[in-house]
Amino acid sequence: MKSNRESGKIGLLTVAVVVIVGMIFVSFLFAKEDPASVGSQFMDALARHDAEKLTELSLVGKTDPSTAEVEKKKLRDQWNFCVNTAGEHYAFQWKITGSNNATDDHATVIVQINKGGANGYDEKYELPLEKVSNKWLISVPGISKTMFPGLPE
Repeated sequence: MKSNRESGKIGLLTVAVVVIVGMIFVSFLFAKEDPASVGSQFMDALARHDAEKLTELSLVGKTDPSTAEVEKKKLRDQWNFCVNTAGEHYAFQWKITGSNNATDDHATVIVQINKGGANGYDEKYELPLEKVSNKWLISVPGISKTMFPGLPE
C-alpha cells in the first residue's frame, strides 16, 4: 500500500502550517510602526548608547538628496558624542506614558524619565515625530535639552 506522501496527498496539518506561516508573513509585511513604537525604540537606543540606531530613528532634516549622506554622517557623529562622551555615565529609567497624533504626519510621544534611581522622581518629556516616506522619525531639535546631555542640534 502506498503512503500519503507517495500517492500525492497533502496532510491537513501541512496545509494548516503553510496557512499559518503565510498569515504571519503577511502580518509582518503590512505591519505599520506607530509613533509609540518608534519612541520606545529611540529611548531604548538612548539608554543603550546606540548612536547608530539613534541616527537611523532621527529626522536628518530637509536637505538636498545630494547632501543627505553628509548630513547623516554629521548627525551620527553628534549622536556618538552625545552618548559616548557627554552622556557616557548618564543612567536613567524611562517609560512611555502616551502618544498623540496631531496630524497624519506629526505626532508626539510622552515619556517619563527618572534620572535619580530609587530616590529620584519622574520628569515628563515629549518626543516630537514626523512621518517621512511613510516612516516615523524623531525630530531631535524638538526634544528638551534637559532630557539627556549633549543632544544633537
